[in-house]
Amino acid sequence: MHTKRRWTWVLAILAVATLLASACGDDNNKDSDKTTTTGAGGTGGSSSVKGSVTGGGSSFQDGFQQRMIADYKKVNPDGNVVYQKSGSSDGKQGLSDGTLDFAGSDSPVKDDEDLAKKKDDVLYFPLVTAPITISFNLSGVKELNLSPDTVAKIFSTDIKTWDDDAIKADNPDANLPSTKITVVHRSDGSGTTSNFTKYLTAAAPDAWTLGSGETVNWDSSTQGAEKNSGVATAIQGTDGAVGYVDLGDAAKAGLDVAAIKNKAGKFVKPTPAGSAAAAENATVNDDLTFDPINADGDAAYPITSPTYVLVLKTQSSAAKADLLKDYLKYVLTTGQGAAESVLYAKLPTDLAQKAVDQLDQISS
Repeated sequence: MHTKRRWTWVLAILAVATLLASACGDDNNKDSDKTTTTGAGGTGGSSSVKGSVTGGGSSFQDGFQQRMIADYKKVNPDGNVVYQKSGSSDGKQGLSDGTLDFAGSDSPVKDDEDLAKKKDDVLYFPLVTAPITISFNLSGVKELNLSPDTVAKIFSTDIKTWDDDAIKADNPDANLPSTKITVVHRSDGSGTTSNFTKYLTAAAPDAWTLGSGETVNWDSSTQGAEKNSGVATAIQGTDGAVGYVDLGDAAKAGLDVAAIKNKAGKFVKPTPAGSAAAAENATVNDDLTFDPINADGDAAYPITSPTYVLVLKTQSSAAKADLLKDYLKYVLTTGQGAAESVLYAKLPTDLAQKAVDQLDQISS
């Protein structure tokens, strides 16, 4: 009950943001009664683009995708977009196999993945950013500060109990119990795992020795779970548990989340604003991939993840190409305004525009 109350402020923000978004949507729908446009993206009007496209992959972006699909349906009832979360690795494999029209992924294509054979045909469309939280369930403790080395030692199981001296040093005023730490991680190939371990590699290079990737060789004493929601559920059910979870699933489960010491030496809680600050300081590559992890800035939340839609430039039909472009344009323009209402941060304006500009590269 106490944990649920600590998320009341988040839920209140969500409620207000949702009402505002709904009101804006109503106004846009009124305008669309007067004018029918040829595309939904950025116009607030209706769309005449018909057909169906299927996407899947990243569970990290699922909350945003489901909101976007529902909103897009209001402006284009004839455009059927489906997204099924299954993990970034599965999403990229499905795009390679041709079983998906677009893939959700929190990390770029690796050289050893099947999709790498089509890398010259792959376009990256950044969607939003969001915090990867360090969520925990510890009886009697509701607030924690954690420095990078401490996080690394917890997840590599070098720190085994919650009253360890390293955790005490980060939290000198806390009454920490001797409870055993249970580390929970993703058991499926995950972009969340990739970005979390990239953070540890960058921020705690001496303390973190397991490397980075969508899967890593976790200690046998740790516990695996599928998808962000599965990790959140496992933490929720175990006193002493800790894991890395996207902010939306942490909020749904009512989990406590740690403030993480950033590059500027500030302890920052995971929020959309902290992720937005990290993204503003990230360098964008030519293919529109970017890295907001361990970014500079006092307000930057250091474990901020990007997430992308991957699309092949060459589509099997003009109908699929047109619908993908229309949906993505909506997401990258009008849809950005709804990001914070589902605990994501919208893209920097210039990055969103670069993504819109490359839509013309999709064809049949």
